[in-house]
Amino acid sequence: LCAQNKHIGLQKQRESAKIDTTFKGFKFPSHDSIFHFNLREVEIIPPFKFKNKRQEKKYNQLETDVLKTYPFALIVGTELKLVNSELDSVYTDKSKRKTYIKWYQDYVYRTYIDSLKKLNLQQGRLLLKLIHRETGKTPYELIKSYRGGLNAFFWKSAAFMFGANLNSSYDPEDDAMIEHIIRRYKAGEFK
Repeated sequence: LCAQNKHIGLQKQRESAKIDTTFKGFKFPSHDSIFHFNLREVEIIPPFKFKNKRQEKKYNQLETDVLKTYPFALIVGTELKLVNSELDSVYTDKSKRKTYIKWYQDYVYRTYIDSLKKLNLQQGRLLLKLIHRETGKTPYELIKSYRGGLNAFFWKSAAFMFGANLNSSYDPEDDAMIEHIIRRYKAGEFK
């Protein structure tokens, strides 16, 4: 009886003794578990293949321009989604929509004009292409749908005088260098 009590006491002591099954925040359910990690997907982007030194120089300049303008294109895409959700849910009346769009145009102008003034002509042209890439519509189509055909024609003419085209579209095959730089940007190579 005494030996049996000792055995039961030792068994209770072993059961109550907690074995540390945590490792840097991970909890193992038992001692025979296998350590497991879920890793995020990593895209490996091979270097761009240049035909000659001139193309490499163009790529390097384009990389600088894309890194400066692509964040603006992302902002345009985000702002467009915000405006569309506001117009669909709150401003359903035509006069309220027009007032809201005018107010939003002024807000965007005040918020981003200083940064946009720092872009050179080449970066401005690139931004027009990137806006088409992010939104699926050319800047001309966006202006026409929100501000009307007359405004769109005015801005298209003004852009044309500076050598830009509001109807410039983005094609991943034609703009392979830009697409390669954006893929690298999204993969986090430029942080």
